Amino acid sequence: ENCLIHYAKRCFPGITRSNRKPSSSSSIASEAEQRELLELIVSNLPLEKSSQSQTSTRYLFGLLRTANILNASEGCKSTLERKIGAQLEQATLDDLLIPSYSYLNETLYDVDCVQRILSHFLERYEEGEIEGEGGDHLRSPAIMLAGKLIDGYLSEIASDANLKPEKFCELAMSLPEQARSYDDGVYRAVDVYLKAHPWMTEVERERISGVMDCQKLTLEACTHAAQNERLPLRAVVQVLFFEQLQLRHAIAGTLLSAEAIGIESPQPSVHGRGGSSDEEGRERAVAVRAVAEENRSTWKEAVRENQVLRLDMDSMRTRVHELERECSTMKKVIQKIGAPQNGETSWKSSLTRKFGCKFKTQVCDSHESTVVEARKGRHRNNQRS
Repeated sequence: ENCLIHYAKRCFPGITRSNRKPSSSSSIASEAEQRELLELIVSNLPLEKSSQSQTSTRYLFGLLRTANILNASEGCKSTLERKIGAQLEQATLDDLLIPSYSYLNETLYDVDCVQRILSHFLERYEEGEIEGEGGDHLRSPAIMLAGKLIDGYLSEIASDANLKPEKFCELAMSLPEQARSYDDGVYRAVDVYLKAHPWMTEVERERISGVMDCQKLTLEACTHAAQNERLPLRAVVQVLFFEQLQLRHAIAGTLLSAEAIGIESPQPSVHGRGGSSDEEGRERAVAVRAVAEENRSTWKEAVRENQVLRLDMDSMRTRVHELERECSTMKKVIQKIGAPQNGETSWKSSLTRKFGCKFKTQVCDSHESTVVEARKGRHRNNQRS
């Protein structure tokens, strides 16, 4: 395999991203000849996993990109994808960022190719070919590395406006539960995707946020998610609930450890150093009580903040419903005002709609006689003249 990779490096200088210099050979093979040579090299690669770790994996990804550029056969591409899937845990994020060379793909990177590579890796995992600690393949470091790699890949492609929600969810949910100790990486990808796709409906946003497990978020991620306005309301409520549980367990564990310290403290002795032992016991008891009181106050403050946040969310929801009702009422009133009565339209209503103003057709009763007398006086003066 090493000889084949070295030969491929000489035939295809751009196989690695760090080496893009053209070949020094005077004769340049045609595209058909390069395609035939590439397929010949790939067909002679061994199917078993390579022992060259990241170096071999990087060159395999380079061969796959070259196969996409030269439009090699599907069998050649499938062989490379299966070969890479056998050692996916040795890949890097830069390796997975394969550009999309087909006009059929709207995304910037070839997400379907990465999905196929991951499926080959998961086949080996389900068949038990990936060994872990103590012979347990479920706790294998390889699946953990693959999970971290895919989470980073999701965060990288989430900003693509052409990435469909179905593709994002399918790739995020492909990994088994054992692949992630925490879902902070998935949450980061979800946040980036929601930020890059603000036009999504509430149902689509709930579907996107459903790929993460709120129970596996760290306390820092829970704190950030509870204040994230892009998350749907249901996801925020779940995050607040599990954050409260984490705080409760953390404080309970601290209290138990403090009680254990108090129990293990030395008892006062009746011989020799009785006075010093009493003083040390009292000091430890005071320290334990101080830690317990501090933890209780922290817990009460956290509970109070969660209750205030929940009340604010309820009042906001009520206010939104009130505004929606007021808006619908105003629309009905505007429709009634603008509609003509009995199917007739007058010049006054047409002018009102056209210029946005109203005209008074009657004079106020208190000034009506004065206006009539003034008009009569002007008429008499005109007749005399």
